[in-house]
Amino acid sequence: MWNTVVLSIGIVLVILRVFKILRLRSQLPPGPSGLPILGNLFQIPTSRPWLTFDKWTKHYGPIFYLNIAGQNTVVLGTPKAAADLLDRRANIYSDRPDYVVPNLITGGMHWAWTQADDLWKRQRRGAHEALSVQTAKEYFPYQETESVIMLDQMLTDPEHFFDHFQRASTSLTLSIIYGWPPLLDSAHPNVLQINQMNRQILVAAAPSSFWVEFEYFKWMKHLPRWMCAWRRNAEKAFGYHSDVLEGMSADVQKRIDAGDESKSVVGKLLWDSKNLFEAAWNSASIYSAGSETTASQLAWFMQAMVLYPDAQRIAQEELDRVIGPDRLPTFDDYEHLPYIRATVKEILRWRGVAPLGLPHRLSRDDYYEGYLLPKDTICFVNIWSLHHDKEVYGDDAEHFNPGRFLDANGRLKSSIADTKDEGHHSYGFGKRICVGRHVANNSLFIHIAFLLWAFDITAQVDEYGKHVLPDSSQCTEGLTVRPTVFHCNITTRNMEVAEIVAQAKADRGIGS
Repeated sequence: MWNTVVLSIGIVLVILRVFKILRLRSQLPPGPSGLPILGNLFQIPTSRPWLTFDKWTKHYGPIFYLNIAGQNTVVLGTPKAAADLLDRRANIYSDRPDYVVPNLITGGMHWAWTQADDLWKRQRRGAHEALSVQTAKEYFPYQETESVIMLDQMLTDPEHFFDHFQRASTSLTLSIIYGWPPLLDSAHPNVLQINQMNRQILVAAAPSSFWVEFEYFKWMKHLPRWMCAWRRNAEKAFGYHSDVLEGMSADVQKRIDAGDESKSVVGKLLWDSKNLFEAAWNSASIYSAGSETTASQLAWFMQAMVLYPDAQRIAQEELDRVIGPDRLPTFDDYEHLPYIRATVKEILRWRGVAPLGLPHRLSRDDYYEGYLLPKDTICFVNIWSLHHDKEVYGDDAEHFNPGRFLDANGRLKSSIADTKDEGHHSYGFGKRICVGRHVANNSLFIHIAFLLWAFDITAQVDEYGKHVLPDSSQCTEGLTVRPTVFHCNITTRNMEVAEIVAQAKADRGIGS
């Protein structure tokens, strides 16, 4: 009896939703026609959807509409459309979709996925203060130390360079957030637990993972708990993750109480709020955003060096001129390395690790370019399209060229409009812009400077003497997008590299 009532209510709600969409369709932006009820659900590829969206932008214009199983969705495909809505109208475009299961797994405490409510504002404010452009400078020693360890590991095992990038990214994130000493591997139990949580959230947020995430079936979140295994499992996971995260933050408080003055995000959050639970989950949100993105971005950098040796040569000439062979780069060299800084901007443009970013949700009805955008519309930005716009980046936008960010005198140009002085859009828009972007930029700068100071990165040669080049269009999709596995030659640029790295390890008290 109860199942019949629930099913009947669900069918009625679906029918009402379908009629509402049909009634509004003439007022909505153009877009591909779809199937009854399911709309465009099966027209969106599961792999590299940004390429299909790019084609649709070229056909339908800067904003096009999709009906994804009842969910009104628009894709923004030009810098102007993205900035007009997500930046200049940020007050109504800063919500997230109603992620039911991810928010159960995190108790609504993970600000990357939750709504723009008072808790979200408070957590974002705390994260921003702990990762601001000035505060980010406090983490320079951590970043230089991780770069030293990264070089040391690549000297002994260059083939597994991505593993070394992942270790460095994870270790740095933990040092910044919790004040941990460097990890020489990433197998710490707490690290594995947080990574498991991130994977659970990612799976839960993926299309088709749970019926309750589809607009037609949102009514399922009101079902009794005993009927919903997905709810019980998610709530159990939240309790487990909370215990781990609160324990890690409590350890920081104990060290502070004992007189430890190490800089950490948790320390700053606890000082400001005194709320252990919120500090624990705020820190977990920051970890999720930072633990894998830099590693994936460095993998794309390695591929760019193989494919564009001229860019590598120019960067190394700058390093040789400014640094020389007898010492490692430092952040004191930052202002004197404009080509390295341009390389950071270009790798984030050429192959950013989030081609579609995370979706925004419209909090009330709006109009743009004469089209109605109904309340609760989901907005994606096809960052891939923005970064390959030839009107903005030139006819060579498909290619890796750090020189596009430099003037005739080799100095950085004024930033491209609506990119927040970044030159690209990889860090997002409006009130959802990445709070850790200053730390991320600094990490990429010092890692890239170290890598190009120490190594030549070249294509392998097959048995016929031909270069084996990776395919930059192929990628592995997950929490971030990174290149499919490829191989390259990594050789030291001079005989003193190993000795200088060994001395840098000793100076920092780093063991083997």
